[in-house]
Amino acid sequence: MPDNFELEEIHFEGAMDFHVHCDYSIDAVGKIDEYCEAALARNIAEICFTTHYDCNPIGDCQGNLISINGEHKPTSIENLKPYVDDVLRAAEKFQLRGLSVKLGLEFGWYDNCEETAQKVKDAYNFDYFLCGIHEIENICFCCRSTYKKCFERYTLDEMVEKYFQTAIAASDSKLFDTIAHLEYYVKYAKDFYGDKLDKVYEPYLDDLFKSLIASETTIEINTAGYRHGVNQYYPNMRIINRAKKAGVHIQFLGSDAHRPQDIGYEFEIASSFVPNRITGTEE
Repeated sequence: MPDNFELEEIHFEGAMDFHVHCDYSIDAVGKIDEYCEAALARNIAEICFTTHYDCNPIGDCQGNLISINGEHKPTSIENLKPYVDDVLRAAEKFQLRGLSVKLGLEFGWYDNCEETAQKVKDAYNFDYFLCGIHEIENICFCCRSTYKKCFERYTLDEMVEKYFQTAIAASDSKLFDTIAHLEYYVKYAKDFYGDKLDKVYEPYLDDLFKSLIASETTIEINTAGYRHGVNQYYPNMRIINRAKKAGVHIQFLGSDAHRPQDIGYEFEIASSFVPNRITGTEE
């Protein structure tokens, strides 16, 4: 375990965590087995690794890399294989201890990426294919070093409109099981735009929900917002409740863990909003 690894003793009977990054993601630490051990310690029944796959050829970001044994290598289908093999090995190992381990990927969306995303999806037998929207017009809005450069191009209304247009395009592609951390721009938008974010998304929800339903794409409840200090899930509970009322399927809960101790973060309440994958019923 990392030197500063401390795991709070919290238990979630039958819960699942379907958004987990290990050290194959260049912004995460900890081996796959360390995350699995953390899940077992918290009595989580199912975990899905979703390492980052970012490959925008014109993106203003240095993140188009995969970490393999501590060495950063270019993002490619071939360089993804060690990650895939490692997850499959862990799935076999930890099944004997009562933990279901799934193979997933968080593909970073960019304009006209559909062909590339399909090739990546076809290359391996993923259990879960997650769409991560991290950029608006090729500049990352969720990185501390670039969010100002991204946001300074737009008014708040313009930025939110472009974000939801991107989310609808990703949903319309029918490539993904889930759109990750909807409303993720909140992470730094509060710092940049101030306290004007409340309900600014409302004009775009109906069109997004229609697309999600038509494409059979879902959204996750991502608890990382509390870890980021914005004191909400991604998306917030008003959007979650409106999505459910509209008929959008919300099945997956994710901590967006980037350290083993993040597994199951803030699941105490959030786990009640998704179906129990073990029993198939709502908690």
